[in-house]
Amino acid sequence: MSLTDRLAERGEIGGRTVRITESGAVECHVYPLGPLAPGMVRIRTELSVISPGTEMTYIGRNASNPYLHKTWDPELRIFTPGTPTQDYPIVFGYRAAGTIDASGDADLPPGTRVFGRWRHTEFTTLPIADARAQLLPKELSFEDGADLAQMLPIAVNAVAYAEDRHAGSPTVVFGCGPVGLILGQVARATGATTVYAVDRVPERLAIAKSVGLVPLDAAGEDVALRLKRLHGADGIPVAFECSGSTRALNDAIRVVRRRGTVVAVGFYQGEAAGLFLGEEFHHNGVEVRSGQIGNLHPRWEIRALRAFGVDLARRGAVVLGGLPRATFRVEQVADAFEGLKRPAEVLQARLSY
Repeated sequence: MSLTDRLAERGEIGGRTVRITESGAVECHVYPLGPLAPGMVRIRTELSVISPGTEMTYIGRNASNPYLHKTWDPELRIFTPGTPTQDYPIVFGYRAAGTIDASGDADLPPGTRVFGRWRHTEFTTLPIADARAQLLPKELSFEDGADLAQMLPIAVNAVAYAEDRHAGSPTVVFGCGPVGLILGQVARATGATTVYAVDRVPERLAIAKSVGLVPLDAAGEDVALRLKRLHGADGIPVAFECSGSTRALNDAIRVVRRRGTVVAVGFYQGEAAGLFLGEEFHHNGVEVRSGQIGNLHPRWEIRALRAFGVDLARRGAVVLGGLPRATFRVEQVADAFEGLKRPAEVLQARLSY
């Protein structure tokens, strides 16, 4: 029995986790640590990273996530008025890496590095089979590992929805948050000749340039018009919208060729302001596809998708942990979320334990 288990049995040790309260505030909560169940390994988290998109939709008194306002019918796959599907307090998170703290498997001794999509918590458990499938390669860091289970697969899955139409052509990514920056690199690694990265924040455009994307400032310029004049009406077959802005989605529709494809990757909130479906969408027959990770492309299953992404990372085809992160202690999680409201200063927030 590990020291952690012995202390847990005596009630002398707890873990720290992040949760959102009914007021919409985020806090660090201490919880009791139970004994390790058979067939499981316990992991001590090295770091977790906050998603500046999905996780922000749960924060504040006016939190916009539809699960907080409507009922999701999983059989009919439709939202309806009624009791919200999710209620507070909410524990969340899906970008993490750590080391095995306790294990009943000789092949997974304490200290073994793993990655996963567990919540923002100091300790977690995984089935032994999952831990074996999520070993962190020796050439990758914990910082890289935090994006291997979910963020990189989000990008790979979205690019799959382009059906290889981006290969051999320029493509455009709207939104230079973590998803857009990673997706742009995946698109380039899978055949795009040039990847334009569009944003309104100069600091984020500078990051895009640092990873080999071509930055375009959408502030005060019609990016779609500029790119169509540069590449012609049929020059851009695919665009990816990663910001969650319906105005950016409209620009993505405008930039692609006739019968082109727009892969919508962002998490759109509320009504669709700035989306003019009677214009280019209607006249050019543009196809809009949802590339959301909950709807895996038919060519993939999740482990193969992750393996493809891990291979890209091991070959240095994508920068993951090298993208800027502001570090906060888990007790400072409220400050971390406040930081994410300043996109020029904070691209993403890392929690240390």
